Amino acid sequence: MRVLLIAVTLGLQFFAPPRIQDRYPDPPNDLTRVYYLDRDHKLQPLPFERGITSLNVFVPATRDKVTQVRVNGASAETALANDDLHFYAFVADRMEPPPHQLVRLTPAKSDRRLKISVVKGRDGYAPFESDTIGLEHRLLERLRVSAGPNRILFVNYMELRPKRILTPGEYAIIGDSLADMATFRIK
Repeated sequence: MRVLLIAVTLGLQFFAPPRIQDRYPDPPNDLTRVYYLDRDHKLQPLPFERGITSLNVFVPATRDKVTQVRVNGASAETALANDDLHFYAFVADRMEPPPHQLVRLTPAKSDRRLKISVVKGRDGYAPFESDTIGLEHRLLERLRVSAGPNRILFVNYMELRPKRILTPGEYAIIGDSLADMATFRIK
């Protein structure tokens, strides 16, 4: 009798309807922004602030160097609570790993700073591991985007979540460019 009960139970689980995937907000129209969910579960764009540095991270570095990136102002405009943070961004199709990184900014008197390094002969930059918070990436939707007459690009709509709880302070989500740092603070 017990074997029959287990077989029936397993059979019912096998034919059970599939679990509905977690709901997520519809993709916004502006694919260049980083978004967060507000208290009403609506997407809001994080403001971009310019990272100021003497380096051009788009050309190969002439030597290994460690430098600071400055963001004007003592604090970010957007204050978020630290309860179940979700961010949403768009990434070029097949870009692995996605370029977005979550970093903690160090407050100074009138600005916030991030220490980065560049490597001789290579373009790009890297924040230090001690300033970086791991992100979970989840692909939500692959979108077809018109890029002109008879030209279509594919873009991935993604959810980004910190792998750990953020302590109060200043943060930024950064990508390839330091000119557009999506900043926020945790209260």
